[in-house]
Amino acid sequence: MRILITSVAMAALAAACAPDSDKTNPAIATEEATAEREAAAPAMGESSFTEDQARERITAAGYTDVTALAKAEDGSWRGSAMMSGQSQSVVVDYQGNVTAAPAAGAPMPPADLTTPSPAAPTPQQ
Repeated sequence: MRILITSVAMAALAAACAPDSDKTNPAIATEEATAEREAAAPAMGESSFTEDQARERITAAGYTDVTALAKAEDGSWRGSAMMSGQSQSVVVDYQGNVTAAPAAGAPMPPADLTTPSPAAPTPQQ
């Protein structure tokens, strides 16, 4: 009887410990996990970054002249920065993702009319 109970317990333990390829661990930095995290940016949550750390993240993302950096009610860091001569509002979320949108009143960059849209058909010659 003991052998039967021990065998059943061992089988249950082995099944519980078997790797499940459908599950992913978001704490492991894979290219797929990074892409998913960045696509969902800015993520909501309380940031543990200091102002200096948030500023470093923004400059590491290629921005210059970071100004008016302040912690927002949602826990993210928000401010203004320059990139390619354009002033942009920047956000650093609790995961360290840096996202941007044109600052209020800033002109949008002109559309590139020389490159056809992938959805638009190209003329036949």
